[in-house]
Formats: sequence, C-alpha cells, structure tokens
Amino acid sequence: MKKFLCAFALTVLSAGTAAADGDGFYTRFDAGYSDGARRGVGKGVTVQTGFGQKAGIFRGEFTVEYTRNRTKGGAFDGLAGSSRTRLMSLAAMASGYADLFTVKGVTPYIGGGVGVSRNDLPDFVVDGRQFFGNTKYRLAWKAAAGVGIDLPARLVLDIGFAYAGLGRFSTKDNPRPPLRQEMNARKFTAGLRYNF
Repeated sequence: MKKFLCAFALTVLSAGTAAADGDGFYTRFDAGYSDGARRGVGKGVTVQTGFGQKAGIFRGEFTVEYTRNRTKGGAFDGLAGSSRTRLMSLAAMASGYADLFTVKGVTPYIGGGVGVSRNDLPDFVVDGRQFFGNTKYRLAWKAAAGVGIDLPARLVLDIGFAYAGLGRFSTKDNPRPPLRQEMNARKFTAGLRYNF
C-alpha cells in the first residue's frame, strides 16, 4: 500500500511539474461548424478569438465568439411558415478550463463559460407580411470539452466541442405579436493557441 501511495504521489507531482512548464499567457483563434440544437435552428458557422492565462492544470479565458445559423421549418414556434432568415450572435465569454492529463503532447480538457450575447435578427417576410428584425442583449453560456495537441513554435492545435446557449432572438413589437426564437447550438471547432 505504501509503495502504491508513493507511486501515486510521484505521478501527481510529475504531472503538476509538467503542467507548470506550460504556464503563462496565450492567445487563440478558432473556426468551425455550428449545428442548431433548438427547433427551427439550422446549420451555420462559428469563429472565435481571445486570450487566456494557464496556471497548473487550470486555464482562464476571455473570448469573443461569433455564431451565425440559418432558421428552418418550425422556427419562431412554427409561426414563420417556410420563411428563412439568419440568427447572428456576437458573444463575449469568460471561461474556465481544466487540462486533465497529458500523454505524448496530447491534453484533453473540460470547461465552461458565461457571458453576454448580442443577438441580431434581420427583417424578413412571412406570407407577404413584413416582420422587422431586432437586436437584443442576452445571457449566454457554454459547456465545452476538447483536446489540445502540442505543436512546434509554442503552438497548440485545439480541437473542441461546445454546447452553447445564446439566448432569445425576437422581432420588434410592430406588427404584433412579436416572433421569438431561442438559440442553442452544438459548435465543433478547430484552431490554434499560441503560448507566449
């Protein structure tokens, strides 16, 4: 039992030392595919950029994330018929991550974030009736997981998945009643982190 505890302690200490070697400030840029996770939200694209600080196994980040998805049948609680428009969200997020372990330069991680989204809905027409778009600020959040792969020149290839809640989109009150659409998205991204 003592041998096991000693071996476990040495493993933890060595992992902590290895993690500390990569401590410091970094920047990042990612792009990828966004798949709607709510009725009426279709496919789209997402890009993000930001910066972070790593300390041991933990990382704190601030990112600006742009997501644009098309609507599809069933959008706005089915009141928009076959009309198609865009849901565009620009979110500022503060996030925290834990790098779980590293094997041969490959580090899986989990994390999450919270922030504010600026949700923009353009004007569109439903069965000859004009609806005027609107811009609203909403609470945004995400749960994320992924893997970082060490590259030369202080770079890390980041392949990630996030389930994001970006809040509600709505038309203006005139004509009444306004149409509303919640937007959740599954985001698959790939990008680079640069360690200073």
